[in-house]
Amino acid sequence: MRINTFTIPALFSQAVERTPEKDAIIDLETDERLTYGELREEVNAVANGLHRRGVEKGDYVAICLKNRPEHCITFLACQELGAVAVPFNFRLKAEGIEYTLADAEPTAFVFGDTIAETVSDLYSDVAVDTFVHVGERTPSFATPFDDIRAAETDRPDVTVTPDDLSVIQYSSGTTGDPKGVELDQLASASRVVLNAYGQQFRIDGETMLGVMPLYHTVGLHGILCSMLALSGTYLCQPNFDPERCVDAISEYDVTALHEAPTIFKKLVEADGIDEYDLESVRVLTYSGAPMDSTLMEQVTTQFDPDYLSNQYGCTEAYGPLGQLNLLDDGEPTETGPANFLQATRIVELESNDPDAVVEQGTEGELIVSMESPIVFSGYHNKPRVTDAAIHDGWFFTGDVAYETSEGRTVITGRSDDMIISGGENIYPAEVEDEIAAHPAVLDVGVIGIDDDTWGEIPKAYVVCDEDVDEETLDQWCKDSSSLPDFKRPRRYEFLESLPRNASGKILRYKLRSQ
Repeated sequence: MRINTFTIPALFSQAVERTPEKDAIIDLETDERLTYGELREEVNAVANGLHRRGVEKGDYVAICLKNRPEHCITFLACQELGAVAVPFNFRLKAEGIEYTLADAEPTAFVFGDTIAETVSDLYSDVAVDTFVHVGERTPSFATPFDDIRAAETDRPDVTVTPDDLSVIQYSSGTTGDPKGVELDQLASASRVVLNAYGQQFRIDGETMLGVMPLYHTVGLHGILCSMLALSGTYLCQPNFDPERCVDAISEYDVTALHEAPTIFKKLVEADGIDEYDLESVRVLTYSGAPMDSTLMEQVTTQFDPDYLSNQYGCTEAYGPLGQLNLLDDGEPTETGPANFLQATRIVELESNDPDAVVEQGTEGELIVSMESPIVFSGYHNKPRVTDAAIHDGWFFTGDVAYETSEGRTVITGRSDDMIISGGENIYPAEVEDEIAAHPAVLDVGVIGIDDDTWGEIPKAYVVCDEDVDEETLDQWCKDSSSLPDFKRPRRYEFLESLPRNASGKILRYKLRSQ
């Protein structure tokens, strides 16, 4: 492979040449270790194995795995081949999996035991040429991952350029239909570099926990790729266990943690945490939801970092807005001004006008210039949705924010009704559609309510024509083939009618004041 450009394969190659004997990946469940040299051979083998089974440059490879070495290897193998990785949420149910595969049209699909039974039920209904299974009992229609990785370890002779598509990451749509966010190699590599800069990472000096899922850009670009580009060490945690994480922080001298506030809360409350030496941690970053001052005090007391930041980003335009060490100055809700690879503005809500910039202290919609190298290329197979999100060269994020007198940015909410629970996006429409399908339900409205653990949780307000209790509706959602469990309402309230305006739109602000 010829490398002469700014791409994920180029960044990884430089790290391999720099530190071939250093541990690149460690699996915290199995203690499997791969040095950079060993990881290079694994990546080459899987790339060649996929190529033997028909994967060419530009083809799509779907990945539905937990944070385990095989996920990391498959992603990097796609990058080496010039194929497009399509990682998606392993907690999706049958309908969500089928939708993603139909939309992405992957040549190959790499999946694990978590969804093996579901895939066995639907594999004949999706247009996938090659199924690859990671686990012990491979279904008859699939190829074992070990067979794929048994190919030759010579590097594929493929030229990958910054304009080539790198990855598609699925983000929930406002109507509940997921949107495939397309990122080219330049965007992926720029996110890695900007993330490393924003968190003050050092070459050959960092070790991070891989808790944030790899189907999110934070987990993929902010943690995994950042570590592998800088000759760092990535600790895989397929199944989150707070006690094991705390033990690993001490055992492996973890230097940086990037988690959702929900995860930080579970870490500081882990049994026996006070017995561990956690002095190696010097950088803490949170994103996905606000961190309250009480949790911030607990986190900084427990880890005593040198640097703490609130990182803003979305799948379409991920990257720290700027360097702001909250230990020196600033509030938990603040993030820095635009960084050197970004251009942002805050404009009048619902204006769709990038020149309608609001004054400092006034809430508006945060927008990002499409000329920023970190920004997405568009939504896969959704040109109209792409056009609706981009106006005059600016991406309208849907996030409501204001600028402080110091030039910092504070995110205050969404211009739509999205719920952010534990760092996951939940749109009310998809939850409402599921509950509305119950024969006793006449009307339903869903909002997010505050929760100490998850930040927000869905709450459903329901109108019924017969006696139905909370347990019945909860079981209905649990039995759903399309609604993931993390989107299931945790609270219900029964009303005689829902507040709606003249056009029939639910007045969610009135539900919030109930």
